[in-house]
Amino acid sequence: MEKSEWEITWSDKFEVGIAELDDEHRQFISRVNQLNKAIIESEDKSAVQRAMNLMLIETGHHFGHEQDLLAQWKYPEAAAHSAKHVELMQRFERVMKEIADSDISFVWAAKGLHLKQLLVEHLLKEDMKYRDFLRAQDRPG
Repeated sequence: MEKSEWEITWSDKFEVGIAELDDEHRQFISRVNQLNKAIIESEDKSAVQRAMNLMLIETGHHFGHEQDLLAQWKYPEAAAHSAKHVELMQRFERVMKEIADSDISFVWAAKGLHLKQLLVEHLLKEDMKYRDFLRAQDRPG
């Protein structure tokens, strides 16, 4: 299958310079791509929901890990970043519920694109702030 508008390709622009977080970000992008592939290929609703649930579980773990590291590094915007995680999880959960409540694959596709957009925006806006902070501090990463 050729690359579609739903697929996110990992690139250097997503790297925060912390190997373990970059690995988690890669995994999360992979999960979003798997979800969107399931939607595009018109897999049944249970397959789409399994992909969604796995993505949500891993997102929660990743956000917790990232927040622990930001606190350890004394990142001055750690509380604001955590609040963004809470907001993003709430938005993810709303989108997931909308997919679960619909039997129309077109709705699933639109919601899948929305998840992709939310993820990319968070990585490129919010996560780059702590990347820049760590670089300015000359901290390992």
